[in-house]
Amino acid sequence: MIKKIVFCFLAVLLITAWVISPGSTFDSNDYGGGDSYDSGGYDSGYDSGGSYDSDGNYDGDSSGTELFSLIFSAVVITLIFYAVYRQNKKSSAGTVRPGSNEGLHIRLPDRTGQIENIIKAHDANFSANDFISFVKRVYIDIQTAWCKRDLVPVRVFLHDNLYDATVKQVQAKIDQGVIYHYESMVVNTAYLTSYTKDEQFEYLTLYLNARMIDWQEDEKTGNILRGDKTTRWDLRYKMKFMRSIGVFTREEVAGITEHNCPNCGAPFEMTSSAKCEYCDSVITTGQYSWVLSDFGTIRNDTIDEGVKE
Repeated sequence: MIKKIVFCFLAVLLITAWVISPGSTFDSNDYGGGDSYDSGGYDSGYDSGGSYDSDGNYDGDSSGTELFSLIFSAVVITLIFYAVYRQNKKSSAGTVRPGSNEGLHIRLPDRTGQIENIIKAHDANFSANDFISFVKRVYIDIQTAWCKRDLVPVRVFLHDNLYDATVKQVQAKIDQGVIYHYESMVVNTAYLTSYTKDEQFEYLTLYLNARMIDWQEDEKTGNILRGDKTTRWDLRYKMKFMRSIGVFTREEVAGITEHNCPNCGAPFEMTSSAKCEYCDSVITTGQYSWVLSDFGTIRNDTIDEGVKE
């Protein structure tokens, strides 16, 4: 909309300048003087009416040139304002930068179709699209929980070992008085990249690319310690899930739900112990459904585990 307004305004100014410029075919005597216009607060009222002396000679030769100069100045000023507007708009949107120089050369292949076929051969209800949607939600929930410094809401998704390690990291930030802020989180790309298994478990790895605004705040002073409120960081992750051999996808879900125990189906309220109060099952070991066992950014030492059936 802004572009259209600026374009029309400039077109009017330029046409007017051409019409009344010296040597143009337009007779300035026929142009009614005394008109004025407002261009974004810039007052350029003018009077272009020339006068004739008693001999019939025109006494307003310089007015057209002066008017042309005024309009030319208005055009230049308008262009300057528009350039500043565009720059400010670009700045407000924030620049995009890689989250780290680590692992920029690492490329994990998209094997979604191949892996889905392998899993569906023994788990007919498995859907790659459903699982990827599940992982995107898990990613956002984990990042939100990290900022709130409370991992209980995502305890159900985390393997015991990963949960314990992450709790220690959260507590370290609390002790340091550091609060993380993640805003405008968007997952751009996610796909299945690796599948392996052993005698007890099968492992499914996803590549995920996301962008977010990220800064750290001093809890006492409110000062920004790292990052800023405009830069969008481009981040790449490797997220590895695991579940026991012989566990199948239930028709209604792709992963663990927050509301029911995957073992007995009873209503489940998540606690730090991840134990069902009805059947005493600890549900975050991969025994009942997929749980996140490894979660980190792509690094120089990140390897492609490939597909091993």
